[in-house]
Amino acid sequence: MNILVTNIGRKIYFVEFLINLKNKFKNLNIHLADNDDYSPAKNYGKTKNHTIPLVSDGSRKYLNAIRKIILKNRINLIIPVTNHDLKILALNKEKLQKYNCEVLVSSHKLIKKLLNKELLHHFCKEKKINVPNTYFNIKKLRAKKNNLFIKKNKFGSASSGMSIIKKIKKNHFYNNCFVQDFIHGQELHFDILNDFKGNYLASCVKKKIHMRSGETDKAEVLYNKKFENLAKRISKTFEHVGNLDCDAIINKRGTVFFLDFNPRFGGGYPFTHVAGLNFLKLIICILLKKKFNLPPVPKLIKASKGLVLRVCK
Repeated sequence: MNILVTNIGRKIYFVEFLINLKNKFKNLNIHLADNDDYSPAKNYGKTKNHTIPLVSDGSRKYLNAIRKIILKNRINLIIPVTNHDLKILALNKEKLQKYNCEVLVSSHKLIKKLLNKELLHHFCKEKKINVPNTYFNIKKLRAKKNNLFIKKNKFGSASSGMSIIKKIKKNHFYNNCFVQDFIHGQELHFDILNDFKGNYLASCVKKKIHMRSGETDKAEVLYNKKFENLAKRISKTFEHVGNLDCDAIINKRGTVFFLDFNPRFGGGYPFTHVAGLNFLKLIICILLKKKFNLPPVPKLIKASKGLVLRVCK
């Protein structure tokens, strides 16, 4: 089986997880693609590496490069790990399937909603998914009293363009920005895994301990039925394909507010994996039509990227 991970960047941990699977699956070949020849993960070793153009260089150019890699190396599965190529891969998913290549990506319609925070907000309100009060123009804020707000970009990722503000100004809504109520509480991270048909498989919730460059650097794995039921509800509502990387906050009253949904493997996945929920192995087993069951409950651990700190009692 040949797997291609696109825009691998600095995600060395993701490469390690795949390399470890070579011991479980015979003839598993790992291909890594990035536009940067000096990408740390791309040059990690024990993989076959490819240089691809930026999506911003043109969708046709990008897709042609991916198609050449598929045909030359008989790629069976593509896993995108950034937001950059989700739309183009989703739009061309059926075309790539004709080459016997499955793409771990949701529908273009869903991805378009998830990557535009204004569309996402309206979608969540329609589906009764709890989100903070959000404002896309200053008029609705005039009668609003709140200690703090968060300014965000509609198309931002990895905390880009985000800032905490006290006094609302008209220019906070310029350049595709909007304002959201600041929620006091504990930050959480959800990984929600669906199969290729959008059916729920498993989930893992973490308490964020430390962030770095917009990604979770240290976390504690949690489990309770409330979180699991929330994950199942999200899964059924979104019907996404593969992993859904979700940011949330739980306040002192125990109310969970969802903030962002990224339809891919994200920076919180290492903690899910180390906690015993090997989503990657399960996805491969589905394609190979092999049986593999994840544990019903994750290991309750505290961890940092690549290092387990301790097992919680």
